[in-house]
Amino acid sequence: MKTMQPSFLQRYLQAFQRIDGWFSYDAALLFMAYNQLNATHGISGDVLEIGVYRGLSAITVAHLRAPTRRMTASDLFETHSTDEAYGSGAAYRQVFEANMREFHQPLDFLDIVTAASGTLKAADFPQTFSFCHVDGGHSPEETLADLLFASEILIPGGILALDDYFNPQQPGVSEGAIEFARQRSGVLRPVAIGYNKVLFQKQPGSVDLNAEFLKVFPYVPRLDPRPMWNTPVHLFGVPLRYAFDLYASTPARLMPLGAAGARAALSPRRKQVQARAGESISVPVAVKNTSQEMFPEGNNILGLSYHLLSASGETIQHDNLRTPLKGALPPDQQQQVDLKIQAPLKKGKYQLEIDLVWEGVMWFKDVGNPPGLIHLEVK
Repeated sequence: MKTMQPSFLQRYLQAFQRIDGWFSYDAALLFMAYNQLNATHGISGDVLEIGVYRGLSAITVAHLRAPTRRMTASDLFETHSTDEAYGSGAAYRQVFEANMREFHQPLDFLDIVTAASGTLKAADFPQTFSFCHVDGGHSPEETLADLLFASEILIPGGILALDDYFNPQQPGVSEGAIEFARQRSGVLRPVAIGYNKVLFQKQPGSVDLNAEFLKVFPYVPRLDPRPMWNTPVHLFGVPLRYAFDLYASTPARLMPLGAAGARAALSPRRKQVQARAGESISVPVAVKNTSQEMFPEGNNILGLSYHLLSASGETIQHDNLRTPLKGALPPDQQQQVDLKIQAPLKKGKYQLEIDLVWEGVMWFKDVGNPPGLIHLEVK
């Protein structure tokens, strides 16, 4: 019987706490969403990243390639002089490869180019790339050279993601991009802005990516389109991680929150309880596994807890006492758990939102599972 395991997206989110880099998790989800739209219409091939550093973004970009296709990673690596940010060039290549192996085994799909990206020639590469992430040098000249190269190897309809276009600390990027637009008018069309990235589509594009986005992801929050380079683009600011079910989703298919259905039914035996200020009490809660996977056992793995809310529903304290399950819980089975509750020190009326927590992975409510509810009166 299958036991619950963290998904790629959940493990990847945890990696942001330990892998150095300037990439954001929500930028990764943005890449995945637009790449999914293209792949659905057959626009899928090799991928490129210029400027990989320790691999935080490269882990995502590698997932955007078509099956059996390749990834090219370009960076200075060991030719880079040692400095405070990068350390030893040879050492950070080793760190890059180790981080990639954590999520991709084996690395036989990866072609590493140790050189300044400005020396790359499009004639040396096939025009088979469907996604390029440009995060190399930030001078106008380097940005222009990278855009010229990447745009030439992209297939029509392919996506180019440019870093730092609107970063006020890197004005050379926007200078180089605007010069590219002057020299190669109409080659790249901007489609989305968010999380320090601008996504462009190689023209001619057979897919209206933003129209497709509205069809496939109507639940994702975004701002009204704004013009850039004389075309309307989607603007993203709210974290995308709150729109998707990180447990059920894959890099190739993002699922809306709750799409996989309830994984657990949480039924408190008492809906109304009273306690003195600061008193410790317990309430029996029936926990039923409604998923197709075994719930794991053990302290600090999976437990029952609650979120303390005001009487009107505002969160007062999100993390509270945990009560472990009494052993592994198979699908379609239930057990009664005596949930430990610490009453607040201030008298009044509260709500307790009963939830399961998979330590270090997720609260079940965060992936769309309905919580239980207890009304608490503190006297």
